[in-house]
Amino acid sequence: APMEPWSCTVRPNADGTLEIWGPFQAQDRALTTAAAVAKVPVEKIRLRTLTLGGGFGRRLGDDGVPPAVAVALAVRQPVKFFWSREDEFARGWYRPAQAARLRASIGADGTLLALHTRVAGPSLRAEFSPAGIKPGEVDGASVQNLAEARYRIEAHRIDYALRHFAIPVAPWRSVGATHNAFFLECFLDEVAQATSQDPVALRRALLAHDARALRVVDTAADAAGWSHAPAKGVARGFAYFECYGSLCAQVAEVTLRDGRPRVLRVVVALDCGDVILPDQARAQVEGGVIQGLSTALHEAVTIADGAAVERNFDRYRLLAMADAPPRIDVHFVRSGEPLGGVGEPPVPLVIPAVANALSRLTGRRIRELPILKA
Repeated sequence: APMEPWSCTVRPNADGTLEIWGPFQAQDRALTTAAAVAKVPVEKIRLRTLTLGGGFGRRLGDDGVPPAVAVALAVRQPVKFFWSREDEFARGWYRPAQAARLRASIGADGTLLALHTRVAGPSLRAEFSPAGIKPGEVDGASVQNLAEARYRIEAHRIDYALRHFAIPVAPWRSVGATHNAFFLECFLDEVAQATSQDPVALRRALLAHDARALRVVDTAADAAGWSHAPAKGVARGFAYFECYGSLCAQVAEVTLRDGRPRVLRVVVALDCGDVILPDQARAQVEGGVIQGLSTALHEAVTIADGAAVERNFDRYRLLAMADAPPRIDVHFVRSGEPLGGVGEPPVPLVIPAVANALSRLTGRRIRELPILKA
């Protein structure tokens, strides 16, 4: 749901070349598509990339290019082609719905001995990638960062069940890490509760072999004052996950006001190797937390009778400024390891962190998103 619906401008020239202006994330894809529609070599297309009015994966597609090129060639004049907001909601791309079932084997001393994770949903590769997915292949986005988790569990089986829906799906910011962090980190909190363990202590035990990961976990927990009880009516939730080459941990402090969740503070510890531009890196983390919180609490498109119910921002709710956390504390852990991502890793963690805090606050486990819609 980028703030700017799809738009691009095409100018056909007398020499058979085409100039195209647009907010592209995948230039090669747009070039190839434009050339195919115009029936000219790719060298005849000149692409000018504009600043994106919000992208987060939406601009990886090229669905706005063919009609713009076709109309411009038909009228032999420059054409600005754009979608209405209602078109964008009804005919755009959607974040793929995913479900998971997790089972654990617990030792007599509370040790997590085995974990079975089964993820089901549509394939991004089958829907969005030109190469598609071959029979029997596992869609990487659907199980993203589960096998790479640093948690040491002696037996961890990961299954993927392809479930195709007639709804076009495409990558969203952080891609598969968003749902997999929710699945894994909320389940680990349930394991902690079932074994009467502190959630951070459980994760520290699973990461005891990895000093780098422990430093990230400890940085977030210490900065949030995890060892001290929060104020009355406030609960803390913890989450740790690794994606895009970076390790991240978050603590969310949540309360209820008039029966609705209010996030008071989010503490972030991020190890992305090193930080080159601190201000921009901090802004990326803060923005990722806000966007993750928005999707955790509110954002969803409902498909009914073959169409999207939400067609504009009157029904598709975004996080309002008044509901944003008053504090987002960002702590960079400079490990000196190879540089990792900054824009993607903060997004997934706030979702389970808030869900875990609400579960502690209300005694009810959250297993469906968005939280307020569920």
